[in-house]
Amino acid sequence: MTSKNRIFLDALKRENNQEYVPVWLLRQAGRYLPEYMKIRSQYSDFFQMIKKPEVCKELTLQPLQRYPLDAAITFTDILTIPDAMGVPVEFISGKGPVFGNSIRNDNALKLNPDGALKKLDYVFEATSLIKANISVPLIGFTGSPWTLFVYLFYGESPKNHNELNNYLENNLPIAHSYLEQLTEIIKDYISAQIEAGADCIQIFDSWGGLLDEKYEELSLNYINQIASSIETNIPVILYTRDKLIDDIVNLTPIKCFNLDTSDSIDNHIDKDITIQGNFDPKNFHADNEVLKEMAQTVWTKYKDKQNYIFNLGSGLTPDVNPEKVEYFLNQLSSFRS
Repeated sequence: MTSKNRIFLDALKRENNQEYVPVWLLRQAGRYLPEYMKIRSQYSDFFQMIKKPEVCKELTLQPLQRYPLDAAITFTDILTIPDAMGVPVEFISGKGPVFGNSIRNDNALKLNPDGALKKLDYVFEATSLIKANISVPLIGFTGSPWTLFVYLFYGESPKNHNELNNYLENNLPIAHSYLEQLTEIIKDYISAQIEAGADCIQIFDSWGGLLDEKYEELSLNYINQIASSIETNIPVILYTRDKLIDDIVNLTPIKCFNLDTSDSIDNHIDKDITIQGNFDPKNFHADNEVLKEMAQTVWTKYKDKQNYIFNLGSGLTPDVNPEKVEYFLNQLSSFRS
């Protein structure tokens, strides 16, 4: 990997000494891309598609072929782990993930760790394939134990949070048991991704914002256990949605944070941590002149920062025009060339 292609990793280690803003995007491969939708239309089920390593490789490469990006992220899903532990997941159009069972419907729901890692071989095979076909660093990822627990509790994306709060009040030791089981398999899952070629790991705590005073106990505690199990030369990025990182940054060994759109880069950029994210993907609906100004602002403010990576505060959605994304990224790239 050339020094130019290592800039993303250098920034994660707060060592980007070049006048260059590294870039990657949350959900940079996905439904907003027509080339993605062409492949997706060939499969009735999302999980059927992502269990094919060659297809995941192709989907991962699509945005790299369109945009000047400095990292790839393996095309897979955070719900691979519950599926491998015996709770099948189906993606239903207009509803999202729907599980074959849930904790709220079955108080005795069992997770089966036996052979689960072997069932995830398709992720590791895809990781190796992708790594062999890119010249930029590769990001592996996982959902946090808490986020996976929330999905397992509801059996779908959560809606009525009172149900979960009531469950925690009456079943906290059982909740911790689930979190412990998920933590142990996530450790192995991440380790296998790294062995297959992942250069860094992003942990998605997508439902961390549901927790207030219990956030450290029920989420960050387990995230920290995972982070501490990872080789020290592998950077770890934490993305906690709907929570300001002021509440987190001094309670974790993690030094890289993906901000959502509610936080502010400028509140954190001068700290001894790496910051990425915060840019609202809705900005891509602006006209080109506004996008050019936004790109200029990003470049002017952060081109000399050793610890900044351009990214989004949430994932790209199907209503985003990829040509707008391309225009913005080409503008940003033109300043650094």
